Amino acid sequence: MKKPLIASLLLLIACQLAFAEKFTIPVLPDTQCEVNNNPAMFTSQMEWIVKNKSALNIPIVLHVGDVVDWDTPDHRMWNVASAGFKLLDDAKIPYAIAVGNHDTGVVKVGGGAAPGDAHANARITTEFNTFFPVSRFAAQQGRFEVGKSDNCWHTFRVGNTNWLVLCLELWARQSAVDWAKTVVASHSNENVIVITHSYLDSKGAIKPDKGGYGDLSPQEIYTQFVSQYPNVLLVLSGHVGSSAKRTDQGVKGNTIYQILQDYQGADLGGGYIRLLEIDTTAGTIAAKMYSPFYDLTKTDASQFSFSDVHFIAPGKLQDAKQEK
Repeated sequence: MKKPLIASLLLLIACQLAFAEKFTIPVLPDTQCEVNNNPAMFTSQMEWIVKNKSALNIPIVLHVGDVVDWDTPDHRMWNVASAGFKLLDDAKIPYAIAVGNHDTGVVKVGGGAAPGDAHANARITTEFNTFFPVSRFAAQQGRFEVGKSDNCWHTFRVGNTNWLVLCLELWARQSAVDWAKTVVASHSNENVIVITHSYLDSKGAIKPDKGGYGDLSPQEIYTQFVSQYPNVLLVLSGHVGSSAKRTDQGVKGNTIYQILQDYQGADLGGGYIRLLEIDTTAGTIAAKMYSPFYDLTKTDASQFSFSDVHFIAPGKLQDAKQEK
């Protein structure tokens, strides 16, 4: 085959991928127990994602928080987590991580409450931001606080749709929520995915509590932020239960799809990944839980799909960075 013909075929394939309307977003549930007790299980998730990057058209990987169980003097778990995500770095797969309570100063070695003021400890994220500096987040465009990814936003594009992932801190401060409002309001052409660690309970209700030491409850965050913007499409969370879902109608008439995934309570998590297959042409979002470690797909209520999904019409992807 002549070189010009090969080049033309490669260009055609690249164009087809660029405008593909079906893609998969892997969502990592709380990985704390895997990272602590079975690193091979955690690594299997990352290796599988890398292997299937092209076949599944994976544009980004999301993590709902509790990356580790707790910090130790030798930072053993943070090193395991960092090495796992390096597989994504090397494969040039962007990712976004919400901060969980176990990723903060709230939890001491062994899992108990750390001494001191829990409310203040919840905002201590030194290790998270040390092992995952802003430079590691290839798709990150801005953040609430300089040099910290506790509250941040990322963008990606698939086909002719633009997407924004907003990571919101656990039981967020009012100032962080006010910042999030400005980000979403100024990106009206992006389909917005919000990831925050605690949001739905195991029955699919939006949690009314703030864990005893947070600032705003998920219900308050829903009322004043999530429900207010027509481009908010998905909210993803972990922290409790196993799998749950709910839909609500925002004040602008848009449907908001909210999904819980957290399997740490059984077999250390089992290496399960939430796979969200999104088809913007068909208007569908299909969800399932798959474990590369066991090569098993759950066939329970964690497998579901949404139809008649409205995706935001194409618009110009904004590159401007916002940083407080």
